[in-house]
Amino acid sequence: MKVRFFVLISFCYLQLAVVAQKGQTTLGLQLKPMFASKFFETGPQRFVSDSLDATLFQKLGWNTGVVIRKGINDMWSIESGISMVQRNFELKFYSQRYQIEDVLKYKMIGYEIPVQALIYVQLSPKWYINGSGGLALDFYPSNLYKTGSVLKDSLYVDSYAKTFRTRWAMLAATANLGFEYRTKDYGFFYFGASYHRPMGDMALTQLRVESKGAGNDLWMPIGGTYLTLDLRYFLKPDKEVLKQKKRP
Repeated sequence: MKVRFFVLISFCYLQLAVVAQKGQTTLGLQLKPMFASKFFETGPQRFVSDSLDATLFQKLGWNTGVVIRKGINDMWSIESGISMVQRNFELKFYSQRYQIEDVLKYKMIGYEIPVQALIYVQLSPKWYINGSGGLALDFYPSNLYKTGSVLKDSLYVDSYAKTFRTRWAMLAATANLGFEYRTKDYGFFYFGASYHRPMGDMALTQLRVESKGAGNDLWMPIGGTYLTLDLRYFLKPDKEVLKQKKRP
């Protein structure tokens, strides 16, 4: 399955590169810190059962990769690329049965291939405001397994967090707003914010707390929605391409 996944990623990337040769394109690099926000439904999630009380926090994560922008006209462009996404989680829980509390920390690695329509408006000779929206194909390569242990009255209480992906690939809706500063000699500098929402639960976590084989379970769905601060740098367009564009 992993081999098929990376073959698919490579094929999609090569297809984008072939298309880019047919017209003017801009290649960029991006770094997008991921933040939690209650307003955008990415804040802490609490799950409660008869024996367990758990809260799942989405901590600071990262989205980094390559952006390919293809211009259509003076206002519209198409953006795509490929990114690696690292979601970091912190699971705090309390066991009523064993009267203990603990924290499990783990991360989930994924990949994204977005396709977005972008519109931009010129504010000054060098400043632009951009807005974009579209879809992304999210990939989740593997499941996760995290363990912990607490000593309580000379008795070890073990905890297990097993995270199962709901599917290996899923569509997500994306939206973005930001500002771009364009220079002739040093490329384009961009900063903004993005919202990413998968069309379903990304994964399902099973929390189990036990001692000597007896224990309790709690199941927790993980949505995967995130909010980011976007930092991008686009290489300056090729001079020969710009000369051809100016010719009548």
